[in-house]
Amino acid sequence: MNQTRLTLVTLIALSLCCIAGMAFAAGNPQGGPFANDDFIRCGTVEHGRPALVPSNDQIRQWISESRIAVGGVIPVRFHVIYNGTTGNVSESVLDEQIARLNYNFAGKDYFGNPAGGCNTGYTFVKVPNSTTRTNATGSRRSWWTMTPGSKGEKQAKTALGVNQTSELNLYTCKPGQNLLGWATFPWNLAGNPTMDGVVIHYGSLPGGYITNYNEGGTATHEIGHWIGLYHTFQGGCDGGNCSGAGDLVCDTPSEGTATTGCPTNPPKNTCPEPGDDPIHNYMDYSYDLCYTNFTCGQDVNADYWMSTKRPLIGSGRLASGGSVQMAAGATTGHGLRAVPNPFNPRTKIEFTMQREGRALVRVYDVQGRTVATLVNAALPKGAHRFDFDGDRLASGIYVLQLRIDGRAVENRRITLMK
Repeated sequence: MNQTRLTLVTLIALSLCCIAGMAFAAGNPQGGPFANDDFIRCGTVEHGRPALVPSNDQIRQWISESRIAVGGVIPVRFHVIYNGTTGNVSESVLDEQIARLNYNFAGKDYFGNPAGGCNTGYTFVKVPNSTTRTNATGSRRSWWTMTPGSKGEKQAKTALGVNQTSELNLYTCKPGQNLLGWATFPWNLAGNPTMDGVVIHYGSLPGGYITNYNEGGTATHEIGHWIGLYHTFQGGCDGGNCSGAGDLVCDTPSEGTATTGCPTNPPKNTCPEPGDDPIHNYMDYSYDLCYTNFTCGQDVNADYWMSTKRPLIGSGRLASGGSVQMAAGATTGHGLRAVPNPFNPRTKIEFTMQREGRALVRVYDVQGRTVATLVNAALPKGAHRFDFDGDRLASGIYVLQLRIDGRAVENRRITLMK
């Protein structure tokens, strides 16, 4: 059966079988039937395991040779699906979710404090003026309570999804089956880009109403899948064979079952292999405030999958022969050249155009707000160079975006350090 045509019944069976086998339900640690106020952390369906990821050492070698990208900017496009007045979350809540994603993927807690995690290098930016808002009534009611593989999910994503190969589409709604969220993996993109993206329960956004799951950790967890990570308990104990079983990450200790809550005294240990269960990892099922980290092994694996399966997003670059070339430039002929990074406070922005067209180069802060427009003009084919003066800006991370004829062809993270 074609994976993109799995029936809803099959998808639900796969999800619930996985969850039931781990005896997990928030507020119901013994498993079994779910009460009305129980929530299932994740409904992501595996869709088969991809070819085994290369070893961390091999990926790091490719990174050193500029053949694999490291981190980078991920533009996020929110699609708010609500019902009447319920679920129509404000832009400020979406901005807070972006801020917490940036903290989590930088090795910090939800409030920006160092938390011992790996700084993955991924930065999230809300695409300016891009949020869609859909009142899911009438024929669209199924969008509000969509589930993985359902007709409602297909309809909503077909109608709302934009630029799936170069942006993250993040949908908020009130999923059925008491799910908090689900995502697609990088290797699913090529086969069905329309269905790509992340879906989360609106009540799991920062400040939402779902107790223990309202710090934004659901989005962090699901985006972990979206960049190529499995659950830390995937497949149970791996017998020490991290490269061929389990979650395929060697620096996350083996874990036999998903976690409920945050069991630290005594610590949770479900496998004979060394190490307590990684209950603080974003890819377990712990409470939001129990989450603190991605590991560096997870980061390296994500860099591999993002570079090979999502080459137009993140750092968005592929390289060969020791030189780095932006993937967008490789396919369209357009692209930014290297930018001195970090810079203080002035630098040159250079880019090439394969043909005559209208170029727009803007700089955004991490909240997606425009802080500078460097170019907005019709330009001839060839190389172009413009000055960027960041003297009036605060030190920090910014996003440089190049658009040609209205199409975003590259996003580059730059750091101003005064």
